[in-house]
Amino acid sequence: MLDSLRGVVLESDEDFAVLDVAGLRFRAEIPASTATTLPAAGETTTLLTRLSFNPNDGVFNLFGFATAMERDCYDVLIGMSGIGPRKALMILSHIEVGAFAQAIVRGDLGYLSRIKGIGKKTAERLLVELREKMVAFADAAPGPKGAAVISMRENVSDAVQALLALGTRPAVAEKAIRSAVEVLGEDAPTESLVREGLRHR
Repeated sequence: MLDSLRGVVLESDEDFAVLDVAGLRFRAEIPASTATTLPAAGETTTLLTRLSFNPNDGVFNLFGFATAMERDCYDVLIGMSGIGPRKALMILSHIEVGAFAQAIVRGDLGYLSRIKGIGKKTAERLLVELREKMVAFADAAPGPKGAAVISMRENVSDAVQALLALGTRPAVAEKAIRSAVEVLGEDAPTESLVREGLRHR
């Protein structure tokens, strides 16, 4: 596993950087946030990396990140179905990781839907699938934090999904089930959480 590269910047743009590492030239695709932190050509820098293989093209692609938070967020994004390495990189180019994480924790569908590369359906999936995974990113971000995150035990997650299936907006579904958990407790059956959640929509 290629974990990082430290070398001299030969050239760079908003979506790539070429580093000379002991005479070897490595070209890494990068998000725009990383591009803004790179030093001028001829200076030394470090990129945290991820290597992926594209079976369609039969080639390896190298991706570089300025911070561990960017790379960790990339790892979380590509873990979702329908989001490959390049789409994850595009999303990273249009967000600030801390604000993105806090939006997911808050259930801010409007914020997510405005990000390039994320439509409404993808935004709804992000809210449900990444809520728990984004808590650490949100906590590490500066500024005010979002509302407390409800437990994502299986029964709680299933209750949220049930409200979504009934046409409830993600942010409303999360809030309703949070209220249901406060009334009935985390161990309540899914059906009871759904019934109680319907009263809080």
